[in-house]
Amino acid sequence: MKIRKSVMLVAAVIGALVSSITAQATDNPRFTVIIYDTTGNPFWSKVVAGVNEAAKAFNISVDTQFANNDPVQQNNDIEIAVASKVAGIGLAINVPNAYTQNIKRAIDAGIPVVAFNIDDPKGAAGSARLSFIGQSFPAAGYAIGKRMVDVCNLKKGGHVVCPVEHPEATYAVERYAGVKRALDEAGVTSEVLNTGAVGLEDTVNKIDQYLLGRSDTVAVIGLGGLPTEAAPKAIQEAKLNIPIGGFDLSKQILQNILDGKTVATVDQQPFYQGFLTVTELYYNNKYGLIPVDVNTGSALIDKSNASAALQFADSTR
Repeated sequence: MKIRKSVMLVAAVIGALVSSITAQATDNPRFTVIIYDTTGNPFWSKVVAGVNEAAKAFNISVDTQFANNDPVQQNNDIEIAVASKVAGIGLAINVPNAYTQNIKRAIDAGIPVVAFNIDDPKGAAGSARLSFIGQSFPAAGYAIGKRMVDVCNLKKGGHVVCPVEHPEATYAVERYAGVKRALDEAGVTSEVLNTGAVGLEDTVNKIDQYLLGRSDTVAVIGLGGLPTEAAPKAIQEAKLNIPIGGFDLSKQILQNILDGKTVATVDQQPFYQGFLTVTELYYNNKYGLIPVDVNTGSALIDKSNASAALQFADSTR
């Protein structure tokens, strides 16, 4: 009789522990956010700021990993997250088809995956991700291209260079498609320049050398934050006076706009990309709400609104 009571007591204790662990997993879910780039790129600090603010708001744990531009490392991060049975994964699909199998494995294991910043070119049909939080790249490209044509009076016969860090990446390809459509409509030729993502001075030198070799260039439209920030100095070194447009925000880009060195830039609002990714994963876990695509915008920042953005530049803007 005593043995039976002891067994029942142990079983009750084990049951209570299991219930406690299960409740803890439900009440305090863990999530993983994977950034394909390096910690040294200031752009991602805004995404991380959004991730951290959402984690604080919901009182949850979010593990942010940087894959250092290595698809193998990013796949390893996904596999670790799946093995750890996290409640959700957020990632950028910066290389088409590179993560498809592991994303599908996560989904099959009941772990939702939300893409942010860069999507699979085929969307959910290509990678099985549940939603995409980020910019509509073709629309954004067309918006800045059209603004440059109209404001800078770009005409038939002119040539525009479009420098970008990773020309093969989806964001670069699709942004350029939008820019090119606007320039083609005006009869303006264009070309992508691969600047890499080594650093500001290296980017300045590459744009400068291009401009020295193409004296018919009438404007620069950066397809990413680094070339957009570097372009004014490159133009100065090439001893030219041509207009600049581009993408993304930094204190220097905004100051260049206020100083009249840059016409406009497109704000993709990376803070939202981090914040809304965690938000969708959290509410999917809590209420079963299905993640949905969110376009974080193609808003143009120019002299009329650059001052308002400057206050939070390099932190959340």
